[in-house]
Amino acid sequence: MHAVALGIVQGIAELFPISSAAHTLLLSYLFGWKLPSLPFVVMLHLGTFLAVLLYFARDYGKLVAGFFSGFGDRFARPHERLALLVILGTIPLAIVGKMFEKQFDRLFGLPLFAACFLLVTGLLLFAVERLRQGPGEAESLGYGKAFLVGLSQIGGLVPGGSRSGFSIAGGMMSGLTREEAARFSFLLAGPAIVGASIFEMRRVIHPRADPAALALTSGGVEQHGVAALGVAPEPTMVIAVGFIVAFISGYFAIRFFMRYVNDHRLTPFAVYCWVFALVMIGVILARQHALP
Repeated sequence: MHAVALGIVQGIAELFPISSAAHTLLLSYLFGWKLPSLPFVVMLHLGTFLAVLLYFARDYGKLVAGFFSGFGDRFARPHERLALLVILGTIPLAIVGKMFEKQFDRLFGLPLFAACFLLVTGLLLFAVERLRQGPGEAESLGYGKAFLVGLSQIGGLVPGGSRSGFSIAGGMMSGLTREEAARFSFLLAGPAIVGASIFEMRRVIHPRADPAALALTSGGVEQHGVAALGVAPEPTMVIAVGFIVAFISGYFAIRFFMRYVNDHRLTPFAVYCWVFALVMIGVILARQHALP
């Protein structure tokens, strides 16, 4: 049941602009759950990636074909250009995520920070809807603006920050329609989720190659994101259940969201972020006050 709950949280909150990391961290704090192992978290990520890949299978197929054909056509066709834009938008997240990994990890041990930053995510979603919506499509995005949209994804590295929320807002501020901003955000999600999963899996397979992952073999309690590095992996069946649930919930979440953003504002998600964050801030402060 714990795996089912975390799978649903990951699948929905990763693809809705409400921060999956904040929900996993804050719900674990609220119900007294122990943080899951890194292998379990990796499989949750891969489940949501599979959902994104399935929904955007045609788009990703065109991107891969466009990347290779673009060398001969000088990336003149729309799908060839979009392939470059996705690559360009992925670079900032990869660099910053690697450079400041330890700093980000420390923040995941602070539930109060996650709740407070969730308020910032809500404010961003609310504010961007007050801007005039642009007419642009993802394929027409400038290279500089694509880089800035990619840079906005860094907000998702912080607990309480939503990668999809920040990148959708970045796309809308760059002149994309809400629907096109969401589409470009989810195309960026594939490389982002796979890259993070590969990096995390390296720690699982070769912990001694990474000093931060020595807890896997020494029984330490280091934390990487919403995963506890020092705990043994859950049983295979539990991990499989989490993966399947994350995939199913993620697929239905992305189907719903892409239809929703076609003619609805992001304001309800902003309000949800504020309400959930304020409730959790109240719970955290009450518990801290109750401590002797």
